Amino acid sequence: MEIRRLKPTDSQKVIEMVKTFRTDTSNPGAAERFLQNDSNYIVACIEAERIVGFVLGYRLQRYDGQDDMIYIYEVSVLEEYRQRGIGKKMINELIGICKENKILKIFLITNKSNKPAVCLYESTGAKASHDDDIVYWYNML
Repeated sequence: MEIRRLKPTDSQKVIEMVKTFRTDTSNPGAAERFLQNDSNYIVACIEAERIVGFVLGYRLQRYDGQDDMIYIYEVSVLEEYRQRGIGKKMINELIGICKENKILKIFLITNKSNKPAVCLYESTGAKASHDDDIVYWYNML
């Protein structure tokens, strides 16, 4: 198994990843453009040329001039690959990338009821900021 940040040359892998983890499809141009943007991060676990897990994050520039932050939008591992430490390895890889690039912090949102996610994030050193956070959404469609 290989765990690494995907590059623009990995666009075909992203297209296959979308087919595997989603019901919709991706086009080659979109995948390549996504990977060419240095603010977009996909750290993937690859086995036999197939993505079996990924962490999707976005680098956010701060208005106050302090170092940037990463927002983890999604962590997914195929069911048959869970409980093998893949999620932890991918997050630790992203943490290493952040340290190398002087990124101030990583943050994410999950639900208390999502016990596997809470366990994963705490096992990699994440701390909950508050016990009563609320997430609001504005649906535009």
